[in-house]
Amino acid sequence: MPVVFPWEKRELEKIAAEIGVKLHFKPLQAFIDRNGVCAITLYRWEIQGFCPFFDKASKRCSIHDDKPLACRMYPLLIEMPSGNLMASGKCDWIKQQGPRFIRQLSTKPETIPEVFPAEFEAAKKAFIEFTTINSFIERHGLQPINVNKLNNCNEVFDIDDYMARFD
Repeated sequence: MPVVFPWEKRELEKIAAEIGVKLHFKPLQAFIDRNGVCAITLYRWEIQGFCPFFDKASKRCSIHDDKPLACRMYPLLIEMPSGNLMASGKCDWIKQQGPRFIRQLSTKPETIPEVFPAEFEAAKKAFIEFTTINSFIERHGLQPINVNKLNNCNEVFDIDDYMARFD
């Protein structure tokens, strides 16, 4: 279940609508300002079974150029907010490489960009987006709010729409 930014969620919903697919997302992280206005920063994309954009015949992603950063960076994972980068042990390709390869990645993390160049670039972009959002949140004094309490907010925005109000 990938984690996506709000603008990625909207793009996925647009593509899904064009092909008649329904997607399910749940807010994962949100913040509230002193006026009771909430901003959702991350969504969890809830996928039942196969990704609806996975073409079973070709065994490829049908939206490869438009897929979210979480998918582009896989099998790399970013631990937030620390920014620690790791490789997923659930990835079939990594499993096939064996324990020696996994030890190499953990003992020599500087090899990750060489082994996974495109994925590393996507991870960098996701980290930059995340830190940019967090910097804005800190500057504007927003506080975390439980996503199950968003109905208590005076208004709810996606973080990019919330941030645009300050431009």
